[in-house]
Amino acid sequence: MVSRPAGAVSADSFASPIAPKSHLPLRIAVYDKIAQSIRAGVLLPSQLLPPEADLGAAFRVSRTVMREALILLEEDGLIRTQRGIGRFIVDVLPKVGIEELRPIEEFLGIPGRSVSVKRLRATREALTDFTRRGLGPDEDSEALMWESTVEADGSTLALTQEWVRADAAGDPGAPSIADILAPREGDGVSMLGALATGLEDKLSSGVCEISVSNAGLHRAQLLGITDGSPVLLLTQTVSYRNGPLLLAKYIIRAEGTHLSVIQS
Repeated sequence: MVSRPAGAVSADSFASPIAPKSHLPLRIAVYDKIAQSIRAGVLLPSQLLPPEADLGAAFRVSRTVMREALILLEEDGLIRTQRGIGRFIVDVLPKVGIEELRPIEEFLGIPGRSVSVKRLRATREALTDFTRRGLGPDEDSEALMWESTVEADGSTLALTQEWVRADAAGDPGAPSIADILAPREGDGVSMLGALATGLEDKLSSGVCEISVSNAGLHRAQLLGITDGSPVLLLTQTVSYRNGPLLLAKYIIRAEGTHLSVIQS
């Protein structure tokens, strides 16, 4: 048993074995359990988390899964790492924010380069702490999720993960959001690109937050880089009819990528 640093909360006080849940990968299920404990006040601001090995044992997941979940928690601003001491709950919980209304296949494009979107999976899944913050707090709702890579010149530039509420409504008398997306699930377009076309550019404001993170094993494999490689992380929310519609993460390789941000 790994000894717990002084002041660290016990893993047994908030962690329990993870059961399969609505097709969520284990790393996301672990992430969600810790995130909910933070939001509910079970884990307090500035509190020191147990070591990675203790957490993995309490959740009964591998060290790789545990590390991936902790990477997600840190990049979403729920925990922070202090070198030589450990991981802490942040002092102030973040709000979701990010805004850029051009689809990623457009803003990663440069003249003379053809950019394509390759769909990896299109699925329906339970909301997590992250997607509830971006799409709304309704516990009973589910999200439609697309995971894709963005490629150009034979290499992968970015990995995209996009969510929209499964029950999101379009204009009265028009196709639902799910109906707009369904024909494009296997197509070479991002979810934002499909929505912009299907809703005829009626999307309203959004927010875009940019940070730097480590790739993690799962995403590194898809991007063709090592799991410790730095990546640029864009977290985006897009609104429609005065309410949240789309939430996305764009994980972008640092090398060989041209990122264009239009300001007005």
